[in-house]
Amino acid sequence: MQLPRPVSEGSRLGIVAPAGPFDHDAFLQGVEWLKRRYEVVHDPDIFTSEGYFAGSDSRRLEEINRAISDPSIDAIVCARGGYGCTRLLPGIEAEAVRDANKLIIGFSDVTAFHTLWNRAGVRSIHAPMVAALGGSTPEPIRDNWIRTVEQPDAESSWELSRIDNNCETSAEGIFFGGNLAVLGALNGTPNAPDLEGKILFIEDVGERPYRVDRMLTTLSQSGWFDRIAGLAVGAFTEGDPGDDGVSIDDVFAAQFSTASFPVVSGLRAGHITDNEPLAFGGTARIDGTTLRVSD
Repeated sequence: MQLPRPVSEGSRLGIVAPAGPFDHDAFLQGVEWLKRRYEVVHDPDIFTSEGYFAGSDSRRLEEINRAISDPSIDAIVCARGGYGCTRLLPGIEAEAVRDANKLIIGFSDVTAFHTLWNRAGVRSIHAPMVAALGGSTPEPIRDNWIRTVEQPDAESSWELSRIDNNCETSAEGIFFGGNLAVLGALNGTPNAPDLEGKILFIEDVGERPYRVDRMLTTLSQSGWFDRIAGLAVGAFTEGDPGDDGVSIDDVFAAQFSTASFPVVSGLRAGHITDNEPLAFGGTARIDGTTLRVSD
């Protein structure tokens, strides 16, 4: 994948709210933090709330399409996740995303956009969003946020745990992924990701072990795991075992015990305070317990 439109100090960031409404104070704190380094713009109606959406589908769709097409905007940052991005996918042209070649930055429900960007051949960043950047995100993560956004081709590496199976010790492929539930919701639709040869990253929140098992089973039976080169498991939070005592770690160990690709776990990215920024679209390599992502 080609490198995206560059972002540096003074670049113009367009903030969008494509999913759920958000805490206004937290959002404004995040905007103030971003303004220390960048020019920041957003629509005046970004604070609109309509049920569990940040305004109507038409409002949110017009906002994201303007941010994509506006030549003065260097990158797009999402205000918050929640739910709503998948509803917008039919109204966003992959060709427009490709021509603009801008990073989109966010996670959780924004996984729907990561999938579209990836299909369009454009890089994206899985990272904390505006409503978390003002105070709840630790300073080292915010520093790494800037580094990853401004240098999406810079090398990053993590020492993780390995799920035992009978695969080869290493694998390489384009790095891509996001929220498991959102990826699962795209299964069987025209917006399902192209996973051929990819190193897939997944995370989630609020999903009990049996529900994680159900999603993984569905994707496995749909052939998703026949196509990937490797799997990196991120944070799965608020998913405690039930009375049966089965944990999410147990689910992954069972699901991938005979996988033909390497599986590493423990990547500190997802619905956690220290949500590590991840650059999608670069080349990832799994060597033993090391995950390395570079250009």
